[in-house]
Order: sequence, then structure tokens, then C-alpha cells
Amino acid sequence: MSARGVTFLWVGLGLVSGLGMALGAWLLVAPDAGPPPTLPFQDKIFHALAFACLTGPAVLVLPKRYLWFWLAHMVALGGGIELVQARMGEGRSGDVVDFLADVAGILIALAAGRWLRRVFAEKSP
Repeated sequence: MSARGVTFLWVGLGLVSGLGMALGAWLLVAPDAGPPPTLPFQDKIFHALAFACLTGPAVLVLPKRYLWFWLAHMVALGGGIELVQARMGEGRSGDVVDFLADVAGILIALAAGRWLRRVFAEKSP
């Protein structure tokens, strides 16, 4: 990949991560006022997907020494959000299982990102 292509990739991943963080922050602390779930465990699936999307770009681009900082940051964010929800009312409540779904999403992103890095490293000249 050319230097320009790598720059566009980094900018794109940064935008996805930033927009995902903004959307995640809103969805995770906004008052609970949506339609009823249509899938079993829909809320847990959304938690895992949100945290996988927030973690994935960092796994792809951060050097290993910084990656552990980001993973700890994401785990703390998941726990912190549940603490905020437990205190805020507005139809929200903190849930340990939501936190575990967040951690599952983080671990899925870590595994997928490390696999992708290995695949691309093997194909690099």
C-alpha cells in the first residue's frame, strides 16, 4: 500500500473510531426510550458490537506497547458507563452483564485485529 493509501486508511479508521465513540456515548447514556427489542439478547449484542467497533481500529493501527493502554481504557469505559447508568435514572440501570458484553466485544476486536495484522504482515513485501 502506498504512503498516501496508508494515510487515508489511518484517517478513515480515526473517523470511524471517533464517530463510533460519539454514537456509543450517546446510545449508552441517553434516556432509555426506544422500541422493544426484536432479537433475544439484542441489548447485549449491541453492547458487544459497539465496543468491538470502538476497539477494532485501535487494534489495527496502534503499536503493541500502546495497545494495552487502549484496551484498559475501553474496559474502564465499559465499566464507567455502567456506573453512570446505575446513578442516572432516566430508565437506565447499570448491568454487570452489559459490562461483560462490552468486554466480549473488546476481546472479539482484539482477536480479529491481531489476525488481520498477521494476515497483512505476511503479505507485505
